[in-house]
Amino acid sequence: MQQAILLVYGKGGSALEYMLPRLVTGSLVDVLLVGEPRPWQRELLQRLCRTVHTAAEDVPLVDEIIAVARRLGSDGVLTFSEFCVVPTAQACTALGLPGPGDGAARSRNKLLMREAWEAAGVPNPLFRAVDSLYDLQAARSDVPGPVIVKSALGAGSISQVVVDITDDVEEAWAQLIEAQSSALSAGMVDSGQWSGPAFILEELITSSTDGWYDEPGYGDYLSVEGLVVGGIYHPIAITARLPTIPVFVELSNHAPTVLPVHKQHLILEVARRAVDALGLDTCATHTELKLKADGTVCLLESAARAGGAMVAREILEVYGVDIIRLQQDAALRRPVILAEKMLTSSDANGAAASLSVIAADAYGNPWKTSPPFVPRDVDWSELVSPGTTVEVVEGQSLDHGVPMPLYHPNSGVLGYGGLLFVRAADALTLRDDCYRILDGLEESLMKAARRSLALDKHID
Repeated sequence: MQQAILLVYGKGGSALEYMLPRLVTGSLVDVLLVGEPRPWQRELLQRLCRTVHTAAEDVPLVDEIIAVARRLGSDGVLTFSEFCVVPTAQACTALGLPGPGDGAARSRNKLLMREAWEAAGVPNPLFRAVDSLYDLQAARSDVPGPVIVKSALGAGSISQVVVDITDDVEEAWAQLIEAQSSALSAGMVDSGQWSGPAFILEELITSSTDGWYDEPGYGDYLSVEGLVVGGIYHPIAITARLPTIPVFVELSNHAPTVLPVHKQHLILEVARRAVDALGLDTCATHTELKLKADGTVCLLESAARAGGAMVAREILEVYGVDIIRLQQDAALRRPVILAEKMLTSSDANGAAASLSVIAADAYGNPWKTSPPFVPRDVDWSELVSPGTTVEVVEGQSLDHGVPMPLYHPNSGVLGYGGLLFVRAADALTLRDDCYRILDGLEESLMKAARRSLALDKHID
């Protein structure tokens, strides 16, 4: 009899059009929707899945997951959404199914995460819990130098503010509350229960690529993608980044990294200690770290899920490792086959990146115009090298023709117009092509819009 898995599907995580076809080749799939997807996404779910259910808004999500899984006789429960990780983990525990376990709460909540890492003695910045303007003022005077204040349950760079020594703390607090309100309005909120402090203040990590890369143009942070099965951590590969733009807004994710292999292993050992300290049982992991000029690293955060954007596809196309199917196998108690060691650039086949579409160039300079988001009409060959391909990730992009949102440093993913999947022959070509797209997309979208307008007039 074919096994069946219950997919808890909400905002964030891997793109549905990539993730779902991979799951349905491995088992029957039932879906519990958290929120309403776009019409084409609902059609895809109904076409590929055995059943589709919608979570009631007035029932705790963990209770809903348990009830649906029991009614369907699910052999496993899985989520790729950051906002559904904790209730899904709690449901798996109640059902006796493989899942992240109690460590999910520590991996989801930035305050609990920092506390776990502090107790384990892994590289961690100074931090303080913040739940009011008074807390922020007290914490600000307690932690020297510039700090970053962020939502304890934030994701996608939403609701975070850098506060320097001379900055107005009251203004920073107002910005945080406004950003938090925007996240709530967009449904970018956690589906778990948390009654603790809403924000965390952290010492700003002094980071640098000095001494790390032999090639310029890369960011001072990266992530280790991995899988925990039965409490045992299995690193898969490191993915690199371009530099962020203010305030730490992510532009891209790249596989492979061009870091020297011995430096990759130094990073891995810290990531391993960090994941172990969270006490996870069975789940994918996405562990982000900052590089420091003294040759050490400092932890940013670690999620009990696969990396978002198109990280899973990057790893599959570059390394041949299918994180989606590995998670599915682990959730269904099947054998999980992994390489004996973390994969590096010597194991890579080509290069791939998830590239954000933001109304700013690669250095954070806002666009001077507001073109419509019409990526299907862009001539990508004008921006990238011969052989490089560019695809629009529909599930993580605005509808075609919608005006590009204005760039604001505190809006995080709420200011993204979309996501591109870029495939190139090698890592350095990929890096260069990503910069060309970021710096040339405003004009390319304007040109595409002008061509469309001229065509409409010609037809009329």
